[in-house]
Amino acid sequence: MKIAILLETNYTGGGGPYVHSINTCIDLKKYCSKSNNIMVYTQFLGTFRALRELKIPVKLFSYSFLDKVLLKISSLKVLRCLTTIINIKTSLEKSLLKNKNDLIIFPVISNLIFCLKKIRFISSILDLEHFKHSTFPEIDKKEFKNRENIYFYAVKKSKLIITSCENIKKNIHKHYMVKKEKVFVIPYTPNSFEKKKKPSIEFINKFKKIKNYFFYPARIFGHKNHIVLLKAVKILNKKNIKVNLVFSGNDRGYKKILDSYIEKNEINNVIFTGFLSSGEMHHMYNNCKGVVFTTLWGPNAIPPLETWSYKKPLVYNNRLEDDVTKGTALIGNIEDPNFVANSIVKILKNKYKKSFILKGYNTLQSIKKDSKRCYKDLNRKLNFLT
Repeated sequence: MKIAILLETNYTGGGGPYVHSINTCIDLKKYCSKSNNIMVYTQFLGTFRALRELKIPVKLFSYSFLDKVLLKISSLKVLRCLTTIINIKTSLEKSLLKNKNDLIIFPVISNLIFCLKKIRFISSILDLEHFKHSTFPEIDKKEFKNRENIYFYAVKKSKLIITSCENIKKNIHKHYMVKKEKVFVIPYTPNSFEKKKKPSIEFINKFKKIKNYFFYPARIFGHKNHIVLLKAVKILNKKNIKVNLVFSGNDRGYKKILDSYIEKNEINNVIFTGFLSSGEMHHMYNNCKGVVFTTLWGPNAIPPLETWSYKKPLVYNNRLEDDVTKGTALIGNIEDPNFVANSIVKILKNKYKKSFILKGYNTLQSIKKDSKRCYKDLNRKLNFLT
């Protein structure tokens, strides 16, 4: 089978979707390429270069003006039906059909699924956190409707739906009324390419003087709950306990609120790095005191797994919805700055149990084995898709 993977996440955007997408390409090549011909397609030059460096077969394409119009109007059912009747295809689908591709895999769901006329596809639904649309500014009513529209279409038209954990599978089955056997779980795994490159000397020199820092690898969204870390540091500063916070990731519209809180409360031990390359992420993970992952979305994420891979202490939520269980991290109410502050102090005073590190690392090894098994199962399923 000839399989195209569409990778529409940009290298400079970073974040979980990008890491997950690259990991998907790596694992599909590793476990599915013996019986399938796999090629990745991306419209982003940085992503293209990153895949080339990883020796993953990749082609760079671009959408024409007509393609962009088609992508825009096809999300509307009436216009989508019209384009189907007159059989208008995107240039990408024409190219894939000409090259006799049998299937497209979307590591992250894409509006392109609305435009596909002939070629079969597998979609990914990685979370259902848009249900919390009334809580965070990044998911307004319009975005909620857009996601519901594409998810309902995806579960109907996709040959398979891939998701990252059993809890999400259950909710997809319940909310979108899709058969359980159509939803295929492949667990997240850590970034498997970040240790390949070393950061620049300039980067190392810039950050080598920062001691006792806690790392939060997340883009600056409201739901990432950076504010609780600032409140925790304010508590620690009053107790004359000095720690540094390092926030990585691009600003997605919420940094101005954090800047305002920092200025108002005269907090001077917070560093925003912006986007970090894979080598720079490796450096920050490797040298931190611990990772504090306070996101209010879930149920699962990649950074806790990366924390375990570096054998670092982890502060995490107590929802117990994913692989982070009691005995693998300091878990509690991550909306409570006192819990976060007390957890930081425990790590600083070496009261973080070594058994947590060991159990977290062992859990990660089990997840990796499970992921390998899932990809092999997926490979077998591909042979029976009709």
